[in-house]
Amino acid sequence: MAPSKIFDLPKLSALPPVKGEPQGCAWGVFDKDGERDQLGTLNFLTAEGVREAAKAEIQTGERVQLDWSLNNVEFPGFNRKEFSQKIIDLAGIGFVGCDDEIHINTQSGSQWDGFRHVAHQTTGYYYNVVSGKNPLDNGIQNWCDAGGIVGRGVLLDWLAWKEKQGGEVPHPCTRHEIPVSELDAVANAQGIVFKPGDVLLIRSGFVKWHDEEKDEGTRKAKTQDDNKFIGLKANEESKNWLWDHRFAAVGGDTVAFEAWPPKPDCMLHEWLLTHWGTPIGEMWDLEKLAEVCKREKRYSFFLTSAPLRVPGGVGSTPNAIAIF
Repeated sequence: MAPSKIFDLPKLSALPPVKGEPQGCAWGVFDKDGERDQLGTLNFLTAEGVREAAKAEIQTGERVQLDWSLNNVEFPGFNRKEFSQKIIDLAGIGFVGCDDEIHINTQSGSQWDGFRHVAHQTTGYYYNVVSGKNPLDNGIQNWCDAGGIVGRGVLLDWLAWKEKQGGEVPHPCTRHEIPVSELDAVANAQGIVFKPGDVLLIRSGFVKWHDEEKDEGTRKAKTQDDNKFIGLKANEESKNWLWDHRFAAVGGDTVAFEAWPPKPDCMLHEWLLTHWGTPIGEMWDLEKLAEVCKREKRYSFFLTSAPLRVPGGVGSTPNAIAIF
């Protein structure tokens, strides 16, 4: 597909059918010259789009790091191991200095979900007809080979918008579903006009709650035991909204981006990661970003993300920076 035509794609209902998969599966759409695509909607990050985003968005040079500290989720759910660090004194080799060794589960903190993270649960295939038997297929190294995730980022500060509406704000550790109609309202209030290739970020309050909750027992109960979290509502309207906006990637500050646990009839992880090849960012620290956006009165910025170059990588810390 020529770069000038990259956004000229059908509606979900008009995509070519894929045998054994639901209507709206985009497998094969991004294939080029007979080669199976492994980038999905990251193909929307064109060189022209990056140049335009840099020119329009980088104005003051202020930078905001979007990774939450790796040790924050001290009680990860889903039987995942917590972060650990070991400092190694180099005195034993006659040198004054240190190394360190760290252990992380890439799903237990700020992360990108890669295309090997979730398969279509019915057929067992990953993005673009991949069985998962080849350990390198759909690995995050492909994102690195393409130059990382770089372009225009957009923040929808749903939490700030919801607080202005009055009434009770949903707790982020409940299965509250955010409808796309509210995201449209947030975008309108912020003066955001989406562009094809945007990286969408949604602030819904999980990181803020976790940072402010001082009781260890409460943090454990909410993050490790209950496993219920706020997020985008998973339904046909959300699927069409996400696809029609041509987002290159999506993410937010909550645990699963979509309301969790998912419903069996519509799981956005399957649609985003598996059917379209759209990276999902989770548990990003958007607190300072929200402050800067409010102060600058603009909610778009230049975004860079350099995922870990791990062959066959399933997930990665985002290593993301917003530049104004």
